[in-house]
Amino acid sequence: MEEKICQSCGMPMAATEHFGKNKDQSINTDYCCFCFKEGVFTDNFSFTDFITDMVKSYPNPIAASGEHYLTEEEQMLRATVQLQELKRWKSHCSTHQEYYKSVNQVLDFINTHLTSTINLSDLASIATISEFHFHRIFKAIMNESPGEYIQRLRLEKAAFKLQTTDLPLAEIADQTGYKSLYALSRAFKKKMGMTPSEFRKKPADLTIPIKEPVPYHELSPEIRMISPKTIICTQVVNPYIQKNAFLEAWNKLTDFLSLSGVPDKNHEYLCISCDISTLTRPEYCRIYACVNMPEKVRPAGKFGRQALEGGMYAVFTHKGPYKEMKNLYCNIYRYWIPNSPYQLRDTLHFEKYLNTSSEVPEEELLTEVYIPITMP
Repeated sequence: MEEKICQSCGMPMAATEHFGKNKDQSINTDYCCFCFKEGVFTDNFSFTDFITDMVKSYPNPIAASGEHYLTEEEQMLRATVQLQELKRWKSHCSTHQEYYKSVNQVLDFINTHLTSTINLSDLASIATISEFHFHRIFKAIMNESPGEYIQRLRLEKAAFKLQTTDLPLAEIADQTGYKSLYALSRAFKKKMGMTPSEFRKKPADLTIPIKEPVPYHELSPEIRMISPKTIICTQVVNPYIQKNAFLEAWNKLTDFLSLSGVPDKNHEYLCISCDISTLTRPEYCRIYACVNMPEKVRPAGKFGRQALEGGMYAVFTHKGPYKEMKNLYCNIYRYWIPNSPYQLRDTLHFEKYLNTSSEVPEEELLTEVYIPITMP
């Protein structure tokens, strides 16, 4: 049985006996047996009361980083962020949408200023929230503090450059926001357990060249110059855990933009990944469903705006199920790039969907993969 999440408390329900019961004793697949019995909820709590009871019943969970226990205030804020996604509590969440909007603005700033010095006070100012509350709101939404988030992005970017380029270590330090090679080496060893030089010699999943491509189809990309794009996006929640995570993200985004959900001549339907799957822990991977939209569309709540960098891209066309695209990526990184005259460019890759499964069978799905490249 596919695991479902209780839409009241958020606990997983993996077996029939975990489900609640309706008045006629039939199974209710939305709520667990602890929250829902005989067709009614087992408590009359308000949203705030429910969160308070949850925190008192299950105190002191360890923070995602494993470094310390959460304070009661941090637990309350995290529960607020998590529960407002659930069916029972959605009507209570409007007052928290501004939190997401503020954090989205901060994430956009961090992504474009990663090589610069970033202070908590600057981020709080961008979010228009006091430093004290901003730190807790950011951590509740992102499962990391601002400092942990910035440090992780910098180190993962450094790790990717170590695996895919021959750049000197000092230059990688400069390109990833570290003031010196010593600062990079110290942070890198603390996080990765080895020095940058040792890491560079270590085999990597996507970067070891192969002599022949994985059986797929001919790798013959079109080299295109792309203009910058402004996109409206929303994050795909738990993409490696929830089976319908992508579908839910697309439905929310198209509802927000009042679109049909099927690609048309006026809009591009894109997906961007801001992390390296072989380096980033699954719970931290940031994947976004996106639609190109005019500037007049204002971000709201969980729907933010991002800019895709223009420039040269190698565009590969994939035909078939999305799950088979891993073979294409393997061929791109391990075969095509090492044998091409190009180098990877330091910006996001993205996917563009030319049709959907609502229009054609899986075998007829067409997806373009845009890999940012440059001449050495």
